[in-house]
Amino acid sequence: MLSRATQTPQMLARLDAAIDELQRSGEFRRIAAFYALPVLINQTLDSEWFRVLAFIGTIAFALSGVVLAYAGQYSLFGALILATLPALGGGVVRDLLLQRDPLGIVRNPEALLIVFATVLAGMVVIKTVSHVRAPPLAKYLQSHARLGSRLIEAFDAVALAAFTVVGVVVVLDTSARPLWLWGPIAAVLTGSFGGLMRDLLRHDRVVANLRGELYPEIAAVWGLAFAIFLEREGARLSRKRSDWA
Repeated sequence: MLSRATQTPQMLARLDAAIDELQRSGEFRRIAAFYALPVLINQTLDSEWFRVLAFIGTIAFALSGVVLAYAGQYSLFGALILATLPALGGGVVRDLLLQRDPLGIVRNPEALLIVFATVLAGMVVIKTVSHVRAPPLAKYLQSHARLGSRLIEAFDAVALAAFTVVGVVVVLDTSARPLWLWGPIAAVLTGSFGGLMRDLLRHDRVVANLRGELYPEIAAVWGLAFAIFLEREGARLSRKRSDWA
């Protein structure tokens, strides 16, 4: 259609001028951000390495609920609630706010199954260990308790990082704009709002997500940085650059 053999130089010059005008007016960047960027970023999220990060993160959030349920002597159903809220609750609130249809948990129930499996496995391990009266095992668990808590903290950091990215990318999947505003909001909701709901459900006097160490602030700062990067680089973003981002 645009072959030099069938088109005049004048027509090609008009087409070039029209494309240049699209770039000058910012329309080209808007089109790329609206259509091409979500596809490119979702290709990164579908990659195996990011699935592993999200898998680790979901398990980490679910394990925190299992530990709290055991400490508070909750039932199995209570443990499922305490594990599901931090792992999936923030994403549900985010999707409702952004009017995402269908909800992410309905679109892909894999995360829900991971939480259920983690709770069942965690409760079985805890019950088994609690019934073992062997002194060497008890001493080993006591001496390595700090190591276990550090390991959960490391997994929790991975979860916060992965869920921050997911929160920003979900905004690209909706009509919510501007990205620099809704991106960090979605990152905070995805990464920390579920934990806040869990703590409110437990009637904690000190809500971990609102007092003490920085937590939602981390998601907000990095969600904003990621959103600004995508807005600036969207028109020329490649698969490799999106992976690094």
